[in-house]
Amino acid sequence: MLFYRLITTLLTLGLCSMLNLAHAKPLDFKHLSAAPYVPDRVLVKFKAGSAASDIGQAHRAAKGQHRSTLESIGVQVIQVPSGHVPAAMKVYQSNPNVLYAEPDYYRLLVMPNEEAGPTPGGGANYFSEQWYLHNEGQDHAYVLTSILGEQIAITSGTVDADINAPAAWDLNIGRATTDPTAGNTPKVAVLDSGAACHTLELEGKCIEQVNEVGLSAGYFDNCSVTDPACDNLGHGTFVSSEVAANTNNGEGMAGTGWATSVGIFKVCYQELVTDGINFFTVGLCPVSYSAAAIEKASQDLFEGGLLVRSRYHVITMSYGSDWLDAEGNISPTTPSNAECDAIADAWDRGVVVVAAAGNNGDTTRVYPAACTHPISGESTVISVAASDHNDDRASFSTYSWPSDPWVSLAAPGEAIFGILPEVQCGIPAGSDSCVNWWDGTSMAAPLVAGGAALVWTDLYEDNAGLPGPGSCDIDGVPCNQVVRQRLQNSAATVGANGQDMLNWTQYGRLDLAAAVSDPVPPADPPPIAAFSYNCAGYDCSFDANSASGNGLSYAWDFGANGATSNTEASHYNYGGSGSYTVTLIVTDADSRTSTVSASVRLKNAKRTVSGDVTADSGDGGGDGGDGGDGGDGGGSGNCPPGKAAKGKC
Repeated sequence: MLFYRLITTLLTLGLCSMLNLAHAKPLDFKHLSAAPYVPDRVLVKFKAGSAASDIGQAHRAAKGQHRSTLESIGVQVIQVPSGHVPAAMKVYQSNPNVLYAEPDYYRLLVMPNEEAGPTPGGGANYFSEQWYLHNEGQDHAYVLTSILGEQIAITSGTVDADINAPAAWDLNIGRATTDPTAGNTPKVAVLDSGAACHTLELEGKCIEQVNEVGLSAGYFDNCSVTDPACDNLGHGTFVSSEVAANTNNGEGMAGTGWATSVGIFKVCYQELVTDGINFFTVGLCPVSYSAAAIEKASQDLFEGGLLVRSRYHVITMSYGSDWLDAEGNISPTTPSNAECDAIADAWDRGVVVVAAAGNNGDTTRVYPAACTHPISGESTVISVAASDHNDDRASFSTYSWPSDPWVSLAAPGEAIFGILPEVQCGIPAGSDSCVNWWDGTSMAAPLVAGGAALVWTDLYEDNAGLPGPGSCDIDGVPCNQVVRQRLQNSAATVGANGQDMLNWTQYGRLDLAAAVSDPVPPADPPPIAAFSYNCAGYDCSFDANSASGNGLSYAWDFGANGATSNTEASHYNYGGSGSYTVTLIVTDADSRTSTVSASVRLKNAKRTVSGDVTADSGDGGGDGGDGGDGGDGGGSGNCPPGKAAKGKC
């Protein structure tokens, strides 16, 4: 079988919703005419309890028209007149009913130069090109850039500077999704530019193709009803092949997840921009499309009242909040509240979320990789940096210092071998494979995502009867937390040449075999959230000193005006009567959480109310003063919202 490498004369630059592809060096584009956000759209979240009439008035004042709502996070997608985004933002942000308003950001996708090249340096043994799966110091190809252009060169690395995939596959090869409704068959949602599911390497591996951008979006990015998430950029196909390429079939490459199936969510479309002289193809993926895909992937899918697909166990996003300025420099942009809220909701629903850490070559936080939970403040994403074939940090990779370890793991991200749509090599669909070698944290993240699917499978094989992600737990610890802990705690902290991998990541370089064989039970019991409260009139004090666990951090939501706190003891003045649902999330040193809520009813400025609430007892309560009818405490971490609101838990 012959392999073809992509031939093109166009240097492709992309601006994808959080899409930050493979490029090891900044590009020298001057005065690129592209705004960092959709010119006629904003994302708005109103405070809980806002009246419909007040919301309507806010839209009219901002000249906004409601397009859709991300129901799981309560964010509205609002159409405004083109060029009116700054003015609309000012109107919304000054409205007391608005929790936040932000542009519908684009993100940066940088596609590398491509020129003609030979078949892989390993001849017919294409697995040897995947040095990052099993590194024996073998020769492998890479793209060499010089003053003469780009060419294929041969190099080699250090033995064992890899993710130890074959040893992991000896223990677990994942599960193919034959029944999409099965909650115990781990599957990965790839949010990207689509994928060519008809290729030899992805044939039979795509569960569904979901198009968030439309069938005729942008510039020459047309898809069909029969191929709705087609990939005209190539990035999504490359990423998907790393997760789920057909493996052990005597052809092509191996997917890290082996038998694992993927769902394709197209959140990026192709567009044309100019620097004033030349035109460039770009990929545009608004945050609103990405957030919508996160919402869909993290929930069960019903049609006609019947379950047709259970939620995904893993979501992977090989993109980041980079932007290209007028001088051609890559720099981070402001994070998106809606983006991080959608990810937090997915994490709360039991999904493991993976994202590329970015290609800035510094420690500046990149999103969504750096997203944290809006209440607990804890990381909701496995952030992945890129290592090379010697276990050194790739020069382009974003990283973190031990004093601020926001980057979770490293995985290989240089000279990564992957599949592209056949049309990009000019060959008929299904006839052969179009291949290339790319660099970037975009290439590192899917290796971790495929590994996460194998760890999920191991949990299901070792614990018969475990349900899907939403209600899955091991000894009281949510399964997505267990999967994340196993990937992180089993990582290699010392590189193949003795390097300290903790100098630039929190946990080290992915070791897939160690993660799959890692024992499940945590050393310490899970945390238990508990707190007491005392209110004199509308002035309330809260204390979590009764909570238990190792190395606890605290996240309070006082149920009014978005007020929060992260200290053990806190204080809040409600300023008026009402029933307020107070929520405490405690997180221990192993990132395990426990949640408890209580409804606090304040009737007047003279009445005293107090109570205690514990996540595992459900027998709180309070004693009111001033002849009142008692306080409203109690409840448990599983208290239904309706009962909690009425103080019946």
